[in-house]
Amino acid sequence: MMAVPAALLLAACTVVTPAANGDSSVQHEVPGCAGDEAVVFACATGTGRGVAVCGAQDATQLRYIETGGTGGVWPAAGHAASADFRSGTLAYSGGGGAYLRFDRDGLEHTVYTGIGRGWEKAGVVVEEDGRTVRELACLGEVESVIGPELFERARIPADDAGFEIP
Repeated sequence: MMAVPAALLLAACTVVTPAANGDSSVQHEVPGCAGDEAVVFACATGTGRGVAVCGAQDATQLRYIETGGTGGVWPAAGHAASADFRSGTLAYSGGGGAYLRFDRDGLEHTVYTGIGRGWEKAGVVVEEDGRTVRELACLGEVESVIGPELFERARIPADDAGFEIP
């Protein structure tokens, strides 16, 4: 797959969510995928911040985008093979979850989504040597197809380490 121009990497849509004080004008940027890419995961994580996993239509090639923070784009050009990621599912009372994990520059990134009795969570946890160095919780709407169907179709290997949603 060819490299995607940098201008397309940072294309974004705006999600409006209520602020803690009830002001519904708070806007959060969600990174956009290029026109020929499928959205695997996307959400806003704060004002001017967001994360996305984009890929080929069959999801065998993926890339991670983090805007407004220190994460940038991985890989820097083109896409990574789905085999460079690891996957897992989670069981919770009244729900479940799923996650994608990849290693970048000595940091382990875990993109997750989950639901249980009375809660829904999604976001990214970045760890170094098992210690959380950054946690990005999704705000507002989350677009995600992370789950067993994706893992099987894209042949994303299982993660043996497991994951606990924060």
